[in-house]
Amino acid sequence: MAINPGQRIHRYEKNYSSYRLIFVIILSCVLMYQDTQDGYSKTIRTYLSVFAYPITYAANLPKNTIEGLRLRLSERASIIDESKKLKEENILLKSQLQEIYKLDAENRRLYELLGSYPDKKRNFLFADIIATSSVPDRRQIIINKGSTDGVNIGDAVADPNGIIGHVIRDQVFSSEILLISDLEHAIPIEITSTGERAIAYGSGDMNRLEIRSISLNSKVQKGDVVITSGLGGRYPEGFPVGEISRVKKIEGENLLAIDLSPFANLDVINEIWVIQTEVSKDE
Repeated sequence: MAINPGQRIHRYEKNYSSYRLIFVIILSCVLMYQDTQDGYSKTIRTYLSVFAYPITYAANLPKNTIEGLRLRLSERASIIDESKKLKEENILLKSQLQEIYKLDAENRRLYELLGSYPDKKRNFLFADIIATSSVPDRRQIIINKGSTDGVNIGDAVADPNGIIGHVIRDQVFSSEILLISDLEHAIPIEITSTGERAIAYGSGDMNRLEIRSISLNSKVQKGDVVITSGLGGRYPEGFPVGEISRVKKIEGENLLAIDLSPFANLDVINEIWVIQTEVSKDE
């Protein structure tokens, strides 16, 4: 019986496939042996990996790009949140540190009516500046907290370094702050070294206040720390205001000309908080 040519070709292809499989197995064994002996196969694989790297890189580029963007966005959001949290914690710690000035002043004198003062609780409302006054002689700023946040007219405002002013207009979502350097501003103060109390007036200069009611026989000196006295009830007692920068005797007058440099940099105000004071009533 004659063999069909198609069957002959199919048989040849089947034999060829068997030979090819055997060849591949033998080649694989040789390569594995060479690989265990640190032969040429390791060198060849090293060179092949160089050519394969661009392909691998290109294949994984979309995935790596998306993952990188996601990671950057996540890290950026985390850094922003952490920075904001640390900033608020820093301001809170500095506000607590400011109590040292009050304690130092109280340690030098005795209250005649100890315990007669009502207990006061202070809340610190953090705020951001959204605008400053464009009028040259007006030292005012606008913050992003208003009556809806509990801000009231007369509330004192401070930054991490000291008192900067008080609220003169409370709107719904914002408030206007009169800075202590404004010509129309006056703040009751106390000089910690002498215990003398006076009024510090704004001079229109961001870096200078004026004290006009200290007598010639005062022992006040340059560098003395000045805090709020609490008189009048607008500013809470014991918060830092600044330090004496100049003491001058004026001929023919019985009072000293004293300049006060604010602790707060009123030209560049960043983080601030509104000091909300609540008086608790005993039952």
